[in-house]
Amino acid sequence: MNEIRPLKRDYGISRGVLTGLILLLIALIGLNAWIVFKTELGASFFSYWLSSRVLFAQGENPYGPQFFEQLLERFPEDYYLSGFTLPLYSVIAFFPFSFINQFDIALIIWMTILEVLLVYGGIKTLSAFQIAHRTANPTTVGIMLLLCYYSVVAILDGDIGILSFFLLMMAMDAIREHEDEFAGILLAFATIKYSLTLLPILWFLIWCFVNHRRTVVMWFLMVLTLLVLLAVLFMTDWITEFFRSIVYYYKYLDPIYFSKLIENWQPELGGRIGWAISGFFIFIMIIEWIVNARGGQRAFEWVTALTIAIGFVAGIPNIGKNLYLLWVPLIYALDKINLRWIYKGKWLSLALILAFIILPWLNQRGNPNLWQFPIDVLNMIFPAVCILLLYWNRWWTIRNIVDEF
Repeated sequence: MNEIRPLKRDYGISRGVLTGLILLLIALIGLNAWIVFKTELGASFFSYWLSSRVLFAQGENPYGPQFFEQLLERFPEDYYLSGFTLPLYSVIAFFPFSFINQFDIALIIWMTILEVLLVYGGIKTLSAFQIAHRTANPTTVGIMLLLCYYSVVAILDGDIGILSFFLLMMAMDAIREHEDEFAGILLAFATIKYSLTLLPILWFLIWCFVNHRRTVVMWFLMVLTLLVLLAVLFMTDWITEFFRSIVYYYKYLDPIYFSKLIENWQPELGGRIGWAISGFFIFIMIIEWIVNARGGQRAFEWVTALTIAIGFVAGIPNIGKNLYLLWVPLIYALDKINLRWIYKGKWLSLALILAFIILPWLNQRGNPNLWQFPIDVLNMIFPAVCILLLYWNRWWTIRNIVDEF
């Protein structure tokens, strides 16, 4: 009789951890319910929820002007409404919610899902970038993401970008584990919030193609094509309507992006200066893509972190609630600092982490529209800090010299 050997890894969850997770989930649901019933938030999720009901139940156009009018009636004081400007196949994520008639109930469930995805996406970031636990452990990352001002705003708004962030980190971890088919599928679904994930996805595809990981590219293109065709079954001209909504968004709704922030300071030349800065960073990013396309895993990770940071100064309207994604390049850069300076690095890391958490809350103190207005100064400073930290460690990281410290 063969002896049964114990598993090399314990996949079970201890009773204490399971109890703690259940209590935390109950607490989050209770907090979400209290916030939803006491406030008028969730504009982004309302657009997703209503679009799914309009499309599946009525067969109408979710990009239509009457749809945006309903959104304005529900949230008249929200100055940053955008309507439905996502690819039509993104409503697949909200299909189950279309059966819930009460918006408040749907929002409570969705907010809880976003909180779980945000924490788990942060944990996946540690694995995808091979970040040492002495820099940040899963518990610390979960707490940081839940306490971050930008994360809170994104959750209260019900923004789908958190789901895209989760899928992107899952895809990067799958690439590191050589699960190429799974990575390609995840990258295709991560395009549901294209403004947040477009640049990292392009870099992933370039690196995989050059490094003979073309299975990722093939599966990405196949699944993306399937999603586009699936959306055509519900609305044949959705691509045209989708581009119209984007043009309308940029032309009339005045979204917040990097050059717009500088234009608010200097109305005469600020816009031109902002676009010049954005063009410079885009040029730097493309150079790094070309130089490191044939690089190893270390180069792939470093350029991914840089691409995410540059995405917020490249002129894409991601400024504001989506800045929680900057925790990815920040934690990655701090990990390399801790590897170089074992003793001094932890104090620098602690100072930067506290700054990223505390400063946005202090800046919004006393603001009656706490959840709507972006933080102009910090929206420019935080991406710049991440880019500087990454270039400070570029040579050490890519050449693996950092491991000697």
